[in-house]
Amino acid sequence: MTREEIVRQALVVAETEGMEKLSLHKIAAAVGVRTMSLYNHVEDKADVLDAMADVILSGIRIPEADEMSWEDGLRALAHSFRAAALEYPRSASLVLTRRLNAPAAMPVVEAALRFLNRAGLEGADAVHVLRAFIAFLIGTLSREVGFAPTYAGAIPGVIAMREQELVDSGLSAVAVAAAELAVIDHEAELEFGLELLLDAVRRRALVGPSRPHPRHGLPRRAWPIARPAGSRAVRLRLPTVHGRLG
Repeated sequence: MTREEIVRQALVVAETEGMEKLSLHKIAAAVGVRTMSLYNHVEDKADVLDAMADVILSGIRIPEADEMSWEDGLRALAHSFRAAALEYPRSASLVLTRRLNAPAAMPVVEAALRFLNRAGLEGADAVHVLRAFIAFLIGTLSREVGFAPTYAGAIPGVIAMREQELVDSGLSAVAVAAAELAVIDHEAELEFGLELLLDAVRRRALVGPSRPHPRHGLPRRAWPIARPAGSRAVRLRLPTVHGRLG
């Protein structure tokens, strides 16, 4: 028995029975050992979950930054991220929820930052955009693998029923878009959102580095509150808290 075998069997259990049924007891049974024997190779269940996420992430193909444009590089990363997650659809939530500071995640971050640097973004701007891309990918993948509610379904009768419900909602904009709202093409959604983000990167690169947030130079106890034009200035005064928090 090895750590790799434990993680491999954990993925098998998760894919056949679902993440909610995954336990060290079931993993041990799949490996063919007693539960306590697992602790010779893993610390606890959290350690196993992190290792499972690492396996999924290791399936991401990292494009060579010097062999393609920054746009194509980010597109390739996004599609590879999706493909790696969908290899383990019932375990994909791990990629979306575990803290990914493991070695398998770092090459992905490195490649994304290099492409953003080539686009003209550096420092804080590159990191902000990287996080925006991650948030977008997590959202679309969550919907695709079934961890978020969505109007998805390929059964014509169900689609027609959903569309009619939307038409009858009494909401004009919803009724007009009913045919589109009733169905979803996950790959098309990924492509559309990805191109929006790439367009935003181009615009940001033309504008130049972002300025520090205007609040950053103010004491926390005196942040200004937004107010209607012509009204008197008001400052938020937070009570002084003595001692440490948390």
